[in-house]
Amino acid sequence: MQNYYNFTVSASQISYNPYWYEKSNIILKSVLGILVLTAGFALSHLHNFKIGFILSILISAVLVFNGIYKFRIKNKTTFIFDKTDGAFYKITQLGKKKIISLNNVSDIISKSRSMNYHYSLLSVDNTRIKKIKLTADIKNENRTNPEVRFLEMEIIPQLESFLNLDNKTAIVFDDKYCSSI
Repeated sequence: MQNYYNFTVSASQISYNPYWYEKSNIILKSVLGILVLTAGFALSHLHNFKIGFILSILISAVLVFNGIYKFRIKNKTTFIFDKTDGAFYKITQLGKKKIISLNNVSDIISKSRSMNYHYSLLSVDNTRIKKIKLTADIKNENRTNPEVRFLEMEIIPQLESFLNLDNKTAIVFDDKYCSSI
């Protein structure tokens, strides 16, 4: 069996790379950045439109840096659920960041849109409800891909079991945080 998402499981930890198969399109974004820069340069010389050149520099920089970010950082992101620390971590090349405490996790939900969907972790503490995106957007037509099947048949059920989410808990609203209608 292939090791999709670089998924590893132990008694005290689960880790996986949520964006491992997502393409960064760094070449496409760089080419678009060069085309926008060229168009801005042409506009500035043909119509004496100096602000167009400045705008094209800004748009080109955003496109190129977005491509580099997805290629170098986002695609190498790792999520770690650690029972020993009782925390959920996001590890990138920029460092390790604690996202939430595992005590606050209440459910894993699927958020669906018209053409795609993704899985989110629902965290509830005393004052707020927080949704943390666990996967990249999955196109509806890709549901039969082996990567998506592995996510839905292996990773999500093992996460639910690891976090003891098998028994569904109801969200109870406390009247001190709710207002009357």
